[in-house]
Amino acid sequence: MRKTDLLNRFSLKEEDFLRLGLSWEELKAIEKHYEKLRPTLDTVGRTVIDHMLGSPAIHSLNYRIKSTDHVLSKVVRKRIDDSERHIHLENYRDQLTDLVGIRALHLFKEDWQGIHRYICENWDLAETPTAYVRYGDSERIIDYYRKNNCQVLEHKHGYRSVHYLLRTRPKNEDFLVEVQVRTLFEEAWGEIDHRVRYPEEDDNDLLVRLSSILNRLAGDADELGSYMRWVSAREKKRSRDHQRQIEEKNQVIERLQKQIEALAIDKQAKIDMTRDLAHLTFPKDDEEREDKDGEGDFPWLNSFLDSNLFRGIQNSLKDYMKSDSFKPLDISPEEFKMLRETQKELLGALGADPGKIHALLRQAPSPQLLLEALQAEDEKNNNRS
Repeated sequence: MRKTDLLNRFSLKEEDFLRLGLSWEELKAIEKHYEKLRPTLDTVGRTVIDHMLGSPAIHSLNYRIKSTDHVLSKVVRKRIDDSERHIHLENYRDQLTDLVGIRALHLFKEDWQGIHRYICENWDLAETPTAYVRYGDSERIIDYYRKNNCQVLEHKHGYRSVHYLLRTRPKNEDFLVEVQVRTLFEEAWGEIDHRVRYPEEDDNDLLVRLSSILNRLAGDADELGSYMRWVSAREKKRSRDHQRQIEEKNQVIERLQKQIEALAIDKQAKIDMTRDLAHLTFPKDDEEREDKDGEGDFPWLNSFLDSNLFRGIQNSLKDYMKSDSFKPLDISPEEFKMLRETQKELLGALGADPGKIHALLRQAPSPQLLLEALQAEDEKNNNRS
């Protein structure tokens, strides 16, 4: 790098350069040493990249070795910012910790925690990770980073990223590698801001304002992306729950169908089926009263009875009972009388009001036998009146 190019980059005159206490000979010594060091730094960077591929939360990786011109420019810039800071040949590698820079990009904001855990478990950290936040970020976000053992700093330009300084020894020699972890949207904004505004246009008010707007848009995009992911996960859970409910409904129908199929040969099964249907279609008197008062143990029962799941069970049973598979039973008068008495005993044990049961059974899927029994009971009552 030529001396005039360096001076022009910072709008410095020769006397300004000397006043800063900078030595061109020292800068040339750093340049010569760094040129020889670059191949080794490249190997170090690629080694770290290979290991970082083990984190599934990382969307993409890239790295760069700082160019020689940028190294010299940074030495000058740091001296301008702090006149007491002396960077020379013996200490420049410790002072410039980003000679090897890696960017680990993730798609969703919440993916950061997996990357953070992976880095902390697999590398020796030379310092505490630094989470850069922008002005206005909530305490919830700040606490989120602090709980994960990061120091939090507010960046004056709204820069968001988490920085790690890894210490690695590939050839029994310490090397520092800076890893920056951020989202794809944060990376896009950072790249645009760096190329268009920073550092030469740092005092351009229009560019600063436009960069701030773009930063806000990038942050909104990150949050919207996370919200979309949350909505998608919620809908998938609802779909799984719905499928589970359908399977449970089908199990109930299958069990009732087996009971129905056994009606022709098993009288006890008829009673069992009546009990199952009674429990599915209506509560006992006491339960019904508790529901009305809102103090029952099952306040959601009414919602269940109005649900598509329960209606589906009813409709499936109605269709089955109307099909050829469910034919009327051929029983003797004696058997009919016995079943009618059993029905009365069963309903009495349930404690249900006969009038309510009559109405419910006419609406619910019911065996033809019970309907005929109710009709006979109606005719008897009418004759008495």
